[in-house]
Order: sequence, then structure tokens, then C-alpha cells
Amino acid sequence: MSANIEENTEKNTEEREAPLSDSEIQDSEEVFESYQDDTTDEDGTRYKQGDEITFVRVRFPGNAKSFPFTFGSRKFAYGQTVLAQSDRGMTVGYINSFPYQVAFHKNMLPIRSIYKAATQEDIAQQKSFIDREKNAEKICIKLIDKYELDMNLTHVEYIQFGKKAVFYFTAPARVDFRELVKSLVSELKVRIELRQISVRDRAAAVGAIGACGLQTCCSSFLRHYGNVSIKMAKNQNLALIPTKINGVCGQLKCCIKYEDDVYTDKRKRLPKENKFIQTIGGDRGKVIRLHIILEQFEMITDQGKIRRYAANQFDPEVRLPKEWKFPNSFDHVVSETANIIGLEPKKQKKTQDSYFYDETDEQEDDSYDNHNGEDFEDDDE
Repeated sequence: MSANIEENTEKNTEEREAPLSDSEIQDSEEVFESYQDDTTDEDGTRYKQGDEITFVRVRFPGNAKSFPFTFGSRKFAYGQTVLAQSDRGMTVGYINSFPYQVAFHKNMLPIRSIYKAATQEDIAQQKSFIDREKNAEKICIKLIDKYELDMNLTHVEYIQFGKKAVFYFTAPARVDFRELVKSLVSELKVRIELRQISVRDRAAAVGAIGACGLQTCCSSFLRHYGNVSIKMAKNQNLALIPTKINGVCGQLKCCIKYEDDVYTDKRKRLPKENKFIQTIGGDRGKVIRLHIILEQFEMITDQGKIRRYAANQFDPEVRLPKEWKFPNSFDHVVSETANIIGLEPKKQKKTQDSYFYDETDEQEDDSYDNHNGEDFEDDDE
């Protein structure tokens, strides 16, 4: 239920303006009109269908997504701060991609260009908004309590050179915040916008350090994030512990999706856990563990021997005899996993060299392997 809310949060926004002075209106119009004339292409006369256009992507602090911009003959470095117009107005951002080319089509209009490299004055002005943002956040929280609204304010951002404040919040459903907007306009005397976002959007916008020790993927380079399911975690035999598989946003880590195709492809060559099979060599027993990346599996045979096999020893067409039964117990169980049955001698030595590391690595989550096996059994049924 919570996943549906998080992935399908309907955007709930409202914008209201506070009256501006004539000088403020004139200055704002001059900046944006000159920028619009130089950087947009509404009628499409500048480019023809199929023309190659070079873009870089620019990300703006507090924004969950990056946007494509052209830059002409100018040279910009990865990570450089620039002044450009985001979906919320002219503001300072940073380049977070290398140049790439795309064939032009009309759906790309309007195409915008980077206005200029950000100066120290532009950056200092952007930083000067921090105190105003903190003050606006305190005021908004008090008003939310006053009107008893079911919403959580995540952060505030001043844009358009401080003439507009955007309030981001999460909520389980749509919120009627018309009175809140009126009060904010009255208190802050600027244009106000309230925007509902998901918990993933919040993490992408605010930024954080992930469990890997690096900046979270959603706040650095990912253009599309989310769409991760618990089935992917099971597919990779991950321990189903929220503190291990959930990111800083409280949802499943986006990086789980990166290797899912590889695991899915390798599983096709292996038997399923807890299944009774007969190998090509004639051994019969129960599959107790998969080494998916190595494309190997372990099986306890009906003779009480735990053996390790390469994927080529499994053939789904080989069926067990109908009268065969697996013993209920064994007097002795012997481990013979040091040698991998069906593996070439050269590969055998390489596997043995890495065997100790592989076993040690998996033993940490050994208690969860059986748990995952049971879950897979349920999924298959």
C-alpha cells in the first residue's frame, strides 16, 4: 500500500503571487525576456528534423531532476556551476553529465541554452537565500499546525532571484492548502508555490550519503529512479532486512535494479532452491543453495553427501523416477563441496582460489538463505 502511494503520488501544487513593486517587475521582465529570446526555439526554425544537437544536463539544488541544455561553442566542465532556467525559473545549478548528441524532433521544444557560467556573485546570492529559506520553513510549519493539515514539509527553496519561494511537502493524499498559501503570501511578501512530492523525490532533491559511502544515485546522476520491487531483492538472494535493502528515503534501494537482469539471466541456467532434481551425472537430491554469479549450485544427495555442481550438470528435461523418495533423515552428512562437479580443470583451480572468499561472504547472510528459499517457493507456486 505504501509503495503505491510513494510511486503514484499525484502532484498537488498551487501558486499565488504577492504584489511586486514596479521596479521589481521591470527588472524581472528584462532578464527573462532577453534569456527567452536567446535560448528558446518555439517555432522550430533554428533546427530541422534529424539535426544533431549537443546537450549537457544541468541539475539544480533542491530539484529532483536534471534538465538538458545546449551550450553552443562555449566550454563547460563537468560539475561546473552555471546560471540557467529550470522548470522553476532562473537559478544557479551545476552540470552533471558529459556532452551527448540527440537528433532533433519537435517534441523537444522549447530548447534552452545555458545562460552563462555562474559568477561568485551569483553563487553568493544563491547562498544568501539560505537564512530566508530556514525562516520561511519555520513559518510554514507553524501554519501547518495551525490549520491542522496532514502534510510534512520537507524543504523550502527560493528561486527567481529570491522573488519566489517553493515549499515542498509529502502527504498521504491531496491536501487543501488554500488558506495556508494565503497566509504564507501575507507573511513572506513573495510569490508562493506549494508542491507535493514523493519520498523518493525528497531524497533526490535534498541529497544524502548512501550506504556505499557515496552520494545517493538519485541525487547525482539518475534521471529515472524508483520502480524497484521486493521480487528483485529476492532474485538476488539479498537478506530481506529493511535496514539493509532500504535506502535513505525508506524505500528499496534504486541500485538493486542495476544487476537484476544479470541475476535473472543466470537463474535460467540453474535449478530452483529447495527443488528435488537429478543431475546429468545421475545424482539425485535436494537443491540447498545457489551460487548465482558463479552459475553453480549445491545439492544434498539421497546418500547424505553435499556436493557442488556447475550449471551444465542441470537439465530441466531430466526427470526423477516416480518411485524415488528423498530420505527423511541421515545418520551422517558429508560435505564434498571442495570440488565442483562438471567444471573444467582450469576453471576448477580458479574457483577453488576464490572459494574461501565466496563462502565467507555468503555465511554472513546464511540465516536468510533458507528464508529466501521459502519465499521463492511461494512465488513459484
